[in-house]
Amino acid sequence: MTTPHVYETIEVRLLYFAQLRDRFGESELFSLPKGARGQDLMSRLGERIPSLVPLLKASRLAVNCEYADRDQVLQEGDEVAIILPVSGG
Repeated sequence: MTTPHVYETIEVRLLYFAQLRDRFGESELFSLPKGARGQDLMSRLGERIPSLVPLLKASRLAVNCEYADRDQVLQEGDEVAIILPVSGG
């Protein structure tokens, strides 16, 4: 008998704005495998609601109030904001 793999996880707080806020609410705690990057988070959100994938691809991330690359490794307790593209007129 083999034992199942147990993966360590982290929890981050997601902050949503604009259309994402309408869909998900103001914020939520989100669990990810330890070592997950911003891109992993965005992929998981896209899996939840596939119609949002184009919007997520055009969005930026801020981690702990600073813009971050999608390859940034997320840490336990990070606050991650998804910043949607805006257009003005």
